[in-house]
Amino acid sequence: MEAHHIMERRSFSTMMVRFVVLLLLAMVVVVVVVSSASLSPSGINYEVVALAAIKNELNDPYNVLENWDINSVDPCSWRMVTCSADGYVSVLGLPSQSLSGNLSPAIGNLTSLQSVLLQSNAISGPIPIHIGKLEKLQTLDLSSNQFSGSIPSSLGNLRNLNYLRLNKNRLSGPCPDSFSNIDGLTLLDLSYNNLSGSLPKISARTFNIVGNPLICGPSSVNDCSNVSLGPVSYPPDDLKGSLGFSVAAQPGVVRRRHVAIALGASVVFVVLMVFVVGLFLLWHRRQNQQIFFDVNDQYDPEVRFGHLKRFSFKELRVATNHFNSKIF
Repeated sequence: MEAHHIMERRSFSTMMVRFVVLLLLAMVVVVVVVSSASLSPSGINYEVVALAAIKNELNDPYNVLENWDINSVDPCSWRMVTCSADGYVSVLGLPSQSLSGNLSPAIGNLTSLQSVLLQSNAISGPIPIHIGKLEKLQTLDLSSNQFSGSIPSSLGNLRNLNYLRLNKNRLSGPCPDSFSNIDGLTLLDLSYNNLSGSLPKISARTFNIVGNPLICGPSSVNDCSNVSLGPVSYPPDDLKGSLGFSVAAQPGVVRRRHVAIALGASVVFVVLMVFVVGLFLLWHRRQNQQIFFDVNDQYDPEVRFGHLKRFSFKELRVATNHFNSKIF
């Protein structure tokens, strides 16, 4: 009988250990799934790779990109990077950071970008044509840099674009005809470049082309703009509301995502602990519990009570009317 009890306790303990292990694995799976929204099938976060490529092409004298680590799993905690609620990079905000160098074509791999703010730096080279792949892009500000070459016609593919500033660069060539495909433009500023040729039909409410002598001529400033470019808060207030971000600080969406991950992991952990404690109490209770067996006449062990007279189990059962509590 003692051997039977030992085997029963071991079996119960083994079952409890297996259950705890399964719960731990479930918790790990939940955390990994929540935190790996932008992992490729090979397990590599392509957004981390893209941002690291952008960093490598830029000169960063004040180390504002210092925590952009290629070995990181989640770029949402990086400076100047904002993520959407579902964990994808949505805003790249690096204005007035004294950056120089070139803008990497890898920016086209950040397919969830809604806003790119690189104004007031010293970034040079051509504007990557790969920006035209960013279908969700609403704001593109590359103003006050040293970009050169022609304006990529691929920018005309950005059908959701609202604000486009390319002013105060060294851009040349014609204004792309594809700009006429962008119906929702609120502001288009191409002023103070070296653009030439004719202008396509542009539906922007505010369009500034001044400072391009080969288009405007030296004395036709007042005729080069469909609408005078007045003071515009930037990023505009309506854009701030739609994106919910601030360049100076990490936005609420990033904090909400991290809170959601922490909350989910905490809930799983609490559930795990409740099950563990419950199983332990159940196991402890069963271990300390006296279990009586209904034995037949052929199995009649003796029960000992210290130095008292020995009684058989059958005798005790008869004397107590099958252990009836009413006779006590």
